Amino acid sequence: MIRFDDVTKTYMRGQRPAVENLDIEFTRGEFVFLVGASGSGKSTLMRMVLKEVAPSRGTVYVAGKDLSRIPSWKVPALRRDIGMVFQDFRLLPSKTAYQNIEFALAVIGTPRKVVRRLVPEMLEMVGLEDKGKRLPHELSGGEQQRVAIARAYVNRPSILMADEPTGNLDPATAGGILDLLAEINERGTTVVMATHDRSAVDRMQRRVVEMVGGLVVRDEARGSYATPAPVSVISGNLPDDSAHRDEHPLEDQQEDSGPESTTAERSPAEDETHGATSAEEGSGTVASAGDVLEEDLIDEREALLVRDEDLDVEDAFAEEPFVSDPFADDAQEEER
Repeated sequence: MIRFDDVTKTYMRGQRPAVENLDIEFTRGEFVFLVGASGSGKSTLMRMVLKEVAPSRGTVYVAGKDLSRIPSWKVPALRRDIGMVFQDFRLLPSKTAYQNIEFALAVIGTPRKVVRRLVPEMLEMVGLEDKGKRLPHELSGGEQQRVAIARAYVNRPSILMADEPTGNLDPATAGGILDLLAEINERGTTVVMATHDRSAVDRMQRRVVEMVGGLVVRDEARGSYATPAPVSVISGNLPDDSAHRDEHPLEDQQEDSGPESTTAERSPAEDETHGATSAEEGSGTVASAGDVLEEDLIDEREALLVRDEDLDVEDAFAEEPFVSDPFADDAQEEER
């Protein structure tokens, strides 16, 4: 399903690689925890799966496809088969829970009839069937994350990537999110979750891959967060590589670079809270109107159109907006 073949990624010449000589495979239907200190290479690994960055050496395969051979205009199609869940939720603040999920379907031209069936199904699956009309700020942090998971899964991707999905949640709420991810995994989706959540890893007892300084130092079929292995940083057996970060301070600037930075401008920071702010349970964090999610989805729609030179793009977007209020009919009925 996902394979790294002798992959090394160096962001800037002279810097230490973010990942080095990476040879690992995640098979279909697996649930994998990626663990390691900040800067260990987890985020770079996930970004290469999404083809946000390309390896400096080696080959990344996703669903049997060599990503280096996929042209840029086909990347949106690739990403439709990869759901992504973030620590900071990245919901569109002006859209309801229903509309946030609907938006992921609208940009790929899903028929309205199918949307009206799928979105309620997703809301029910994540336990929010009665909260579809609520805006993100009216939901708790756990509820916002459930909406984000529903949005990531609504296209039934074969792979679901989760970057610290429980990082902003209290333990009880985090447990519910883990149960939801486990349910998605049981339906056949490969789940790869980067986390610092010790209790989550210990509770699930799934495959654990630990990274240190861009290298995989541990790969256990049914592992725990901590390990007696002497190469583990998170277990306190090996000092954190703070000297490396002092030597290359640019690595701590990934969060400031913004989502639209080019590959050359991005540092190899593996700050696992990339793009996130601290959020209290009950308030959460939502994306701004110009958030990368909406821009990426719009770019995806444009990418689908670029192949047809005869299509009038302006006319294509002049049609009635797809994302509408799904509860408008109910409101009109109440007025009558």
